[in-house]
Amino acid sequence: MSDKSKYNTYTASFIGSIDTSGNASTDWTDIVSTDVKNSMTGTAMSAGLIFTTVSARNTSTTASAFLKLRARDGAGDTTSAELEIPALGAVAFEFKAVQGTPPSTIAYKKAAAGDQIIFQLGLEPATR
Repeated sequence: MSDKSKYNTYTASFIGSIDTSGNASTDWTDIVSTDVKNSMTGTAMSAGLIFTTVSARNTSTTASAFLKLRARDGAGDTTSAELEIPALGAVAFEFKAVQGTPPSTIAYKKAAAGDQIIFQLGLEPATR
């Protein structure tokens, strides 16, 4: 049996986005599927979906933002060894073939209250 048989293949059943401009917090903030607006219906996604793709663009012109592909441990978590999104930069991740299950919660941290991170997300049901 090859190692590839241990991996599930995921696609994005739903595509959506989240607007972080209304969040003035500079602490870590969790995102779950119900926080995401479905681009096809305009309504919030159902509860319990997993993230299959995550892309994020930092609109800050001066400071990095940070991303965790898991829930935060607490609001005061360090940014050390977390995924950095440089000022005016972007990152993208696909969980098409991963060992285990893609995350059902991700977290972000902005540098300043007025900064915005633009998220575009692919999600699907955790069980198929």
